[in-house]
Amino acid sequence: MVASAAAVLVGLVFLVTGALKALDAAQFLRQVRRFRLLPRAWERPAALFVIAAECALGVALVTQLSPWLYPLAAGVLVAFLGLTAWGVRNGRIDDCGCYGGLLMVTPAQSMALDALYLGLVALAWLGAPDVASIAAWKVAPVAVAALAAVAASIRSQQKPLADLALLRVGRTWRRRWLRHYERDVTRGSHFVVFLSRDCPYCKRWVPLLNVIEVQPELPSVVAVMSLEGKELRAFLDEHLITFPVTYMPQSLVSLMATAYPTAALIENGRVSQKWVGEMPKEYLDRIRQFFGAITGLSPEPRGGFAG
Repeated sequence: MVASAAAVLVGLVFLVTGALKALDAAQFLRQVRRFRLLPRAWERPAALFVIAAECALGVALVTQLSPWLYPLAAGVLVAFLGLTAWGVRNGRIDDCGCYGGLLMVTPAQSMALDALYLGLVALAWLGAPDVASIAAWKVAPVAVAALAAVAASIRSQQKPLADLALLRVGRTWRRRWLRHYERDVTRGSHFVVFLSRDCPYCKRWVPLLNVIEVQPELPSVVAVMSLEGKELRAFLDEHLITFPVTYMPQSLVSLMATAYPTAALIENGRVSQKWVGEMPKEYLDRIRQFFGAITGLSPEPRGGFAG
């Protein structure tokens, strides 16, 4: 009974993580690319294979298809654990995106969970019967899970089938996401903007954000970039930035922003609005009033996608 429960629990974990990846395969593909282990042409098929395999293995463990699944599951978990450790050691990842935007897990926590799942698999393996025939009815749901995962993944490469992003309207903002920023973004109103050094639209936003930051009736501005140290200081000096800019690891940024610039209004610790590639109209109106008051001219800022 205990062995069966352990197998079902690990199977559910595989099924949930695989389903989350299938709902937003483009996000998982970006995670695969961060490792830079495969040729570009192999990355997309590899992502589809992993998603389908996770879902199929999850259903197979839940239905306890065969005792041979346990060494296979153990091998997969060891591979995940080793890949995570290698990615951290070589600077390829510093946040785990295993659970999509539903749950934020650090690499250390991810490896600890993998070790726990390994223990559960070992328990299920020890309690499994020596010989067991494979019931035909158990094969069908495994095949259906794999095919459904592939179909969902292909569709979600263009557009996510569910919004599981960390940065979505209604979600609570976690203070630890900006652990390098001295202000508490969970209190008051803050206009959080994700910028990229290589995004031309982001550079057009800079003078506008400078104005927003000094307007008392508008929320305070904090820009987020994956630059730090000398690179960040050079960017600030080059573009005459006067608003606060803080560092966030690229792996975490990629879970929040898929295009630049992306902005969100955080009010008392909750994401109340979100914009991708465009400045809020009410902010633009206030900026035009500001420039009109001091120069008699009105700039014509434009939004758009980049990156």
